[in-house]
Amino acid sequence: MSFQLNRTYESQVYTEYYETRVLWSEMNQESVPLKFVGSLFGKKHTALLYDDEELAQRIEFEFLKTGLKMGDSCIFATDMDPGLVILKMINSGIPVMQFLKKNLHIYQIPRMTDETEVLIKCARKLFKRILGYSRPPYRIVARIVSDISTPEGILAEMMLEREFHSKFSTFDGCVICPYDISKLRTNQGNKWIRHLFETHHATMYALRSNQGGAFCLQ
Repeated sequence: MSFQLNRTYESQVYTEYYETRVLWSEMNQESVPLKFVGSLFGKKHTALLYDDEELAQRIEFEFLKTGLKMGDSCIFATDMDPGLVILKMINSGIPVMQFLKKNLHIYQIPRMTDETEVLIKCARKLFKRILGYSRPPYRIVARIVSDISTPEGILAEMMLEREFHSKFSTFDGCVICPYDISKLRTNQGNKWIRHLFETHHATMYALRSNQGGAFCLQ
């Protein structure tokens, strides 16, 4: 499989398993993940489960804003058009043109469809290439397998998550992996969400039902 990386320069929440570790607020649950993301420093591998895309994006951009101010290499990798990403970032208050020349890197992830093993091989190469354009410490918002609606795609993504997490102690950075839970539910959602709990240090959620929270898992 060949792929091209486009690079730009210029609601049910499954809480019972970890209920003793949940951090949340009855008064303003939307603010919980926004506050929590402000506490993410050092080596942290965090999953973001959402069905409220707008809130999820606010969380992602707040995470990147902090890193930009600190001088981290901030990477945003998505299947979204890079021009649209830039507009959304500008509207959120990120001075994009200033940081694109410094430490902000925006990538469009190609939609890859194939057998699970082929997807994993291509995703490894893609992630290595993305990191090759910047220097640590990293602050990353990304999910390398863009299409998790297929059995092959979701299995590849979960295998990559386990592999990455097992080696995370050697990775110099902080990572948020976003997941639209409506897509997870089409493929044995409970199973995959529990898998994400096991392969991340923390999990945040942002739901249309005005529920937001954060789990400290490890």
